[in-house]
Amino acid sequence: MAFMAVLESDLRALSAEARRRYPAVKDAAEHAILKLRSLSSPSEIAQNEDILRMFLMACDVKSVKLSVLGLSCLQKLISHDAVSSSSLKEILCTLKDHAEMTDETVQHKTLQTILIIFQSKLHPESEDNMAQALGICLRLLESSRSSDNVRNTAAATFRQAVALIFDNVVSAESLPAIKISPSSQISRTSFVTDDVSRSITHSMSLESEFVSGRAAVQGTLTKTGKLGLRLLEDLTALAAGGSATWLRVMAVQRTFALDILEFILSNYTPIFCSLVSYEQVLRHQVCSLLMTSLRTNVEVEGEAGEPTFRRLVLRSVAHIIRLYSLFLVTECEVFLNTLIKVTCLDLPLWHRILVLEVLRGFCVEARTLRLLFQNFDMDPNNTNVVENMVKALARIISTIQVFLFITLPFFLYLLHLIISLFCSHVAQYGFDFARVMCIELITEGESVLEVLSNLAFGHDRHDLTFSRI
Repeated sequence: MAFMAVLESDLRALSAEARRRYPAVKDAAEHAILKLRSLSSPSEIAQNEDILRMFLMACDVKSVKLSVLGLSCLQKLISHDAVSSSSLKEILCTLKDHAEMTDETVQHKTLQTILIIFQSKLHPESEDNMAQALGICLRLLESSRSSDNVRNTAAATFRQAVALIFDNVVSAESLPAIKISPSSQISRTSFVTDDVSRSITHSMSLESEFVSGRAAVQGTLTKTGKLGLRLLEDLTALAAGGSATWLRVMAVQRTFALDILEFILSNYTPIFCSLVSYEQVLRHQVCSLLMTSLRTNVEVEGEAGEPTFRRLVLRSVAHIIRLYSLFLVTECEVFLNTLIKVTCLDLPLWHRILVLEVLRGFCVEARTLRLLFQNFDMDPNNTNVVENMVKALARIISTIQVFLFITLPFFLYLLHLIISLFCSHVAQYGFDFARVMCIELITEGESVLEVLSNLAFGHDRHDLTFSRI
């Protein structure tokens, strides 16, 4: 069997590498070779732990070469289901020790092994093992000794592990596997009519699936469901700037935690629609986090004020409004009113553009717009959010039209004047004098344009001044 031959070759490589400095490892490798020849399948290797012990012994030496060889062999054993589940705790302890080594190759091998564990039958099922496996990824992500390459790998590994965990939750709780396909996402560059047509085509099936998901709400969680819930709670705490008690991690970048949360919200809708415990976390913890992060009445400092974090907040809010407004009516009403209010505030241009993109997405999605109108505008107890959204967008469009109507003729006149003045002054007084005169004219014109901009927008529009044209 090819797998058995590869293992024997790896054991010989370990024996050769350990010959001089680690005679105990050499002897154990030779003993494992003899033992391996008496076995015929991965299942027999799993029942006999001598082979696994050999590779763990090579890792325990903490030599870079032996650790790389040992971890590579561990990956092969796990991939071929040649490891019993009772050995997982010992393997995770070994991986935790290797995560603290400074060698980049060893760190990469450690992360690869973690991911293979999640993809195999050895997938952690206890809270301790799951927390330890995920904690290794987060510690490598936040370690000051990790290179950028290792951090990126740790982030990708953690994200894939989270996806596998929630896939298992969906399977264990017997929920429909609904994931938002790329074709259903709204493109920034496509035409509105195309977006509307695509949305109408997609909306009917999505609507029926969501309604059926809400019809069978479950209160009791399986063991796998409880693991996913603990992870969701810790991710929410980390995104809020707190610590993760279950994962035993003091802090990670809030942007990273929020990115993972946004991924879960957008891809695992049935979990929140069908499981009461998940719905409560979404309602009381996730929505509270997003409401706090959406505040614009105070000066936001640090990571929460960066464009990347604000973009993730707005995307998460959009997912909640789009996918969960049927049972999060009050929360979605607050979110929508806040978004509409932002369009009138004196905020950075990038922030207003992000909000407008979210509102545009609602307007071209037939199902979302209909749900919002039914839940809010047609309910006398709720705010007319669709009406207010249309009014806000109309106000912005009319403001832009007025601004262009006022400033464009002035801009063309000033440009013509500058060109004429420059040409005449170059001929009469020389290039340097002409340049000085034109700069003075541009400065005066910029001041006039700024006044017109204030009249139209109510605040400075430095991005439209002549110095940046």
